[in-house]
Amino acid sequence: MSQVVTYDASEHPVNSVTVYQVNRAEINRRIKVNLASGQNEVEIIHLPSVLDEDSIRVDGIGKAVIFDVIYKPPMPTKKSTDSETLKALLKKKALLDSRQHILEREDSILTSYSNNIDSQHVDSQKLAEFFTLYQERKAALDLQLLELQETLKDTEQEIEEERKLVKSDKKSQKRGVKIVVVVLAEEDGPAELSLSYVVSSAQWKPQYDLRASISNSEKSKSSISLQYRASIWQSTGEDWDNVDLHLSTASPQMGSTVPGVKIAYIREDTPVYYRSSNRKNRKAILERSASFAVPAAPMAMSYSAVGGGGDGGDDEAYYFAGPPAFMKNTQAVANESAISASFNIEGLSSIPSDTDEDSQTHKVTIAVIELDDVSLEWIAVPKELPSAFLQCRVKNTSPYLLLPGPANIFMDNNFVSKSEISQVSSQESFSCSLGVDPEVRVTYHPQRKWVKTVGGLLTSKVTTTSFTQTISLKNNRRATLKKLIVKDNVPVSSDSRIKVVVSEPKGLEDAATVSKSSSVPRGPSKDISLGPNLKVRWAPTAGSDSTSPDDGSDDNVEGTIEWTCAVEPGSSQDLQLSWDVVAPAGVRWTKTG
Repeated sequence: MSQVVTYDASEHPVNSVTVYQVNRAEINRRIKVNLASGQNEVEIIHLPSVLDEDSIRVDGIGKAVIFDVIYKPPMPTKKSTDSETLKALLKKKALLDSRQHILEREDSILTSYSNNIDSQHVDSQKLAEFFTLYQERKAALDLQLLELQETLKDTEQEIEEERKLVKSDKKSQKRGVKIVVVVLAEEDGPAELSLSYVVSSAQWKPQYDLRASISNSEKSKSSISLQYRASIWQSTGEDWDNVDLHLSTASPQMGSTVPGVKIAYIREDTPVYYRSSNRKNRKAILERSASFAVPAAPMAMSYSAVGGGGDGGDDEAYYFAGPPAFMKNTQAVANESAISASFNIEGLSSIPSDTDEDSQTHKVTIAVIELDDVSLEWIAVPKELPSAFLQCRVKNTSPYLLLPGPANIFMDNNFVSKSEISQVSSQESFSCSLGVDPEVRVTYHPQRKWVKTVGGLLTSKVTTTSFTQTISLKNNRRATLKKLIVKDNVPVSSDSRIKVVVSEPKGLEDAATVSKSSSVPRGPSKDISLGPNLKVRWAPTAGSDSTSPDDGSDDNVEGTIEWTCAVEPGSSQDLQLSWDVVAPAGVRWTKTG
């Protein structure tokens, strides 16, 4: 005969928790029970209903031997969270409120009527009769109101108690799992079991506070203080009070099997033909065939007259591109590193379970990282906004892996913006924007334009439209701007008859491979020196051979020119961009963007 020992998990705290980023958490409990010699059944009740059955692990500490572990799932949840008793009580309270309003209204009318009686114009006998009636009716109303208020108070108390029961039922529904552990003990006495299991409805996300201290002199260095925090949320049904908290980037629900490569086929896109006896049916054919088209793209279609029909030109055949092959549902792809990162939070943490009425996240600090390997650069796109944005490039010299997450940016203890930090390993560098620097003045002057036509009897006339754009920079800081990047662009011709030729800065037309109709490069560019601390190039675009992950090429469009300069304190720098649009005389063109 086995001895049954009941252990209520809701009355005992959790020992340690490991929270994952993928809606999972691993819970560990140390269960202390008194066992009898021989076989014992330890019933662990009120465990979370979101517990994963396959993740249960029980180990005996000491001389206890585990024979079996039995999982008992929670009972099916009720469809309605409000009990019939609560509904009846709420209905009763509504009727009592209505009755109270009627009695109070009657009392108000009776009192108002008595106040309006003029004793000088009313017979004394009738006045005495009214006062007798008033006293009787007023006393009856007061008694009814008093009894009604007592009943209403009792009903409200019953509603509150019933709501507590409903809330308790909801909580018990969240903690409906029971685990039975069959244990063999050599002798009577205390024993300890280690119970671990994985639950859903819990996750953590990284977030950062980046505080930048920017140097205003050549003697001091700029530095970054990065507060690395975790935002934790859980609604497992059990509170984590004073637990040893760990954070992990592992994915416990991901499979470990290496996926295979699936075969891909190429087939002929077979067209589908429809034949219409007259033009009137064309609209109906187009509407019916629209169901074959991919919703996100327009259907390619053409039609041509086919001779030989008895109805002359009314007999036409229509051609539609055949429907694309159905695509299979793609599976989610996770990129996992060979070693996952984990963080141990110092001290003990308390993360209560969220309820339906109270949902919140809890923040814990992983580390405060001081970074002094900081390089600054200023970036301006004056055509769009005449301001210089301060951007810092920081090397992660800490041993911590920085995970992708939002960052609040502070500069000199002032909040400036929100940004995003991508995944950064130890000893890798990352960039972040610190917002607009008001100490750097950028002026985008009005564009100058003039037109001339050349050509004669032996050559075709061409019209050349010349443009000149001047950009002025002023450094009002007390330190040198060692790297100020300015971007502008020239138009790109899409017509072989119209050419765009950059005349200044000189040398750009020879800096890269150019198209037939433009000196805008189609390939990698090289830097051209324009003087001390000033160089220019065609900015790399995404996908070109000269791009690197950190050069901002994703923001560049074709035709973008990039100056890089250094500006001393209090000094100015002028940049000039000139280009010609050459087109045959009489060909009108327009510029967009």
